[in-house]
Amino acid sequence: MGMIAQGKDLWNALFTRTQRQLLSLFFGYPDRSYYANEIVRKAGVGTGSVQRELAKLAGAGLLTVKRVGNQVHYRANRESPIFPELRGIVIKTYGITEQVRSALLALQGEISLALVYGSAMAADDPAINLLLISDDLRYTDVVAGLTGAENALGRNIQPLLFTREEFDRLCESGNADLAEILDQPKVLLMGTLG
Repeated sequence: MGMIAQGKDLWNALFTRTQRQLLSLFFGYPDRSYYANEIVRKAGVGTGSVQRELAKLAGAGLLTVKRVGNQVHYRANRESPIFPELRGIVIKTYGITEQVRSALLALQGEISLALVYGSAMAADDPAINLLLISDDLRYTDVVAGLTGAENALGRNIQPLLFTREEFDRLCESGNADLAEILDQPKVLLMGTLG
């Protein structure tokens, strides 16, 4: 089973649809708070199921709850002992990577490798670094294909595009810049590395 299907299958197996929507919202963007009606709208599921899950998540200490005027705001609780693990699950199986992967799906047949690298998973990093290998795409095609994901995430996506020949040549020559990129934390979106 490929990396793309595996991550999504795990996500679907572990959580209900409502849980997936809420966890990706809160743990994909942990520094942002959301009020109840906004959560229902963004999650695209029923009010009752959202309210039940919010109560469970807040009761378990995974969300903080704060009243602002006559609105109740919810936010991921960074103090939860399992915050890093939940954030990692969201990022690896859905979160940011799923937005970028979805934007690339139309180009999938033309991309032999796609990975997100560096500090892109940090909510405070304004950019998402993306390495692509394709013999068919032009940089302008990639940028145009990523516009929707940039708008959805509210962050810039900075693609680095190589042909297979360029990438292999740089790897073989021990290019320091490419080696530095490949030594950083990364999440594979498409293809295989190595």
